[in-house]
Amino acid sequence: MLFISAIIGKSLDGKYSYGNKLRSSQSHDFKISLPINSDGEIDFVFMENFLRELEESRLRELEAYLLATGLNDYVLNEDDYEVLDNFHNWQWQEFNIEKLFGKSTRGKRLKGDDRIPGSLPFVTAGEAETGISAFIGNQVDVFSNNTTTIDMFGSAKYRNYDYGADDHIAVVHTEKLPKHAAIFVTTACHKVAHNGQFDYGHNFYAKDADALNISLPCNVAGEPDLSAMEKLMSVVEKIVIANVVKYATLRLDAAHSIVEQSEKARIIDLRTKVVAYSENGNELMQAAEPFECYKWNRFDQAIINFFGGDKTILIGCTKDKRQREWVLDHNIYNVRLGRTKGSVEEHRDMFDRTSLLVLYELEKPERLTAFKVVGHQQMDNDELKAMSYPSWYIRKSYETFNITPLDMDLSPLVNQCLIKKLIEINHENEKGTPVFIEP
Repeated sequence: MLFISAIIGKSLDGKYSYGNKLRSSQSHDFKISLPINSDGEIDFVFMENFLRELEESRLRELEAYLLATGLNDYVLNEDDYEVLDNFHNWQWQEFNIEKLFGKSTRGKRLKGDDRIPGSLPFVTAGEAETGISAFIGNQVDVFSNNTTTIDMFGSAKYRNYDYGADDHIAVVHTEKLPKHAAIFVTTACHKVAHNGQFDYGHNFYAKDADALNISLPCNVAGEPDLSAMEKLMSVVEKIVIANVVKYATLRLDAAHSIVEQSEKARIIDLRTKVVAYSENGNELMQAAEPFECYKWNRFDQAIINFFGGDKTILIGCTKDKRQREWVLDHNIYNVRLGRTKGSVEEHRDMFDRTSLLVLYELEKPERLTAFKVVGHQQMDNDELKAMSYPSWYIRKSYETFNITPLDMDLSPLVNQCLIKKLIEINHENEKGTPVFIEP
């Protein structure tokens, strides 16, 4: 249904407006493009798999974002639980915004017609897009990151980037606070200012920000306890991220379950071409191969000579430092099983024949390491979790190869640009998908 809904939305985009409304009687007349199978029937299974792969891609982006921003450590430790326990024993006191941070600043009006496209976020009143109405190139006052904005309705938001603001925005200068303490102050401002007392008839301005009295935890000296605020907001951040990851994992597990049930009723080959009808004629949709397997004759003779051309080898990838360290510490390299993108399910016959693993780093494909494959076995997610596998989402089933390091000079493979050639064969390989090469 999600696939069909998206297709309907795309087909109607731009065709209707307030002056030309879509009526129920017209819905019988428009056409949409849907994939069909070789029997000419709507291919619901393809749609399910397509959306599953799309969702998996978004989850991988989430994982990459958490790693890049250092937010992947979201498991609460003993210190975090102590912070939550001590929260109920805090001493609180009211503080005036102006006395804490100086006078707030009002933004300046910049009419929509005068805005020049650019890269500076321009903040106005409203909740959509956190109040960012445009990205501008105008010469305006630029407010620092780590500050708090309060709009005309009393809605406060923390800004972790430089920005411009219009005259319906008051800027509270929290930039000297530690990040998590500034977020705490923003929440305290929002709690006091956004209670319905400000609206179109009674706007919130910078002078109102200066008059705000907010409740904050205080230390024995009667000053705002910045350390306590930092620690609490850091714990809250972990809890929020953990809930996002939990929700995303449940969604993906549910999607996998639906697809598995569908495939029990009907077996399909996602690598075949799927034809879609369109209003302009027939179009072709090609589903991606779940896993790559190549013959040696696809490669230059120098590469064939290096390996001998009579072995089945696995070329694998580590996505980051943590995964590489885990592989080296446990002498295990794992690949996916089951009906998922990048799965080796259809190539189980190669497991016993695979004698060598060549491992490269996603960000440094010229850094190659060789391992002898000494065995393999299937492992589930609970087994990998017990071994502290470094991924926030661990799939149901993997084939794991037991490996031992080899002292090999792999410079000929680097000089022959082995990984680059794999990417030239199929650009999907630039994402680090494992590859089998066989005689």
